[in-house]
Amino acid sequence: MTVSPAVKAETKKMALGVGVLSLLMIAAFLVIGRFDWTVLTGALLGGAAAIGNFFLMALTVQKVTDEMPVLPPREAKEENENGEEEEEKEAPLSDEAKQMGKKMQLSYTLRMLLMAGVAALGVSLPVFHSVACLIPMLFPRIVIALRGLIDSKQKEA
Repeated sequence: MTVSPAVKAETKKMALGVGVLSLLMIAAFLVIGRFDWTVLTGALLGGAAAIGNFFLMALTVQKVTDEMPVLPPREAKEENENGEEEEEKEAPLSDEAKQMGKKMQLSYTLRMLLMAGVAALGVSLPVFHSVACLIPMLFPRIVIALRGLIDSKQKEA
């Protein structure tokens, strides 16, 4: 399976965002006088885990959507005898859709176990500053939120 250009582009954007936030975190450690080499190693481990987790999630979404069958277009809503549009009844999920959901759930579970393992390493090994390892794992959420704000501001302009 080849990695799609969209996955590559989004992962690069995420890596840039995590990198910038990691540098800001390291600068904060410098300002408060708590910087040592373990802060750098912790930031590298946590940042790499965060970017890797994002990449694996994007790759899973790509794989699942590539396997997804093409659905027929929806039919127009029909009117009942009173001239009102009837509500569409949702069709039950197909076996393929259920399988895709299971794949996504399995991917999420495995990625969270991997992140927990990295966090355990970052906290237990003395070569990593535990806080500097754990904080970058939150950076993808911040990057996604900031990108959402920036995109909405650009659409308003």
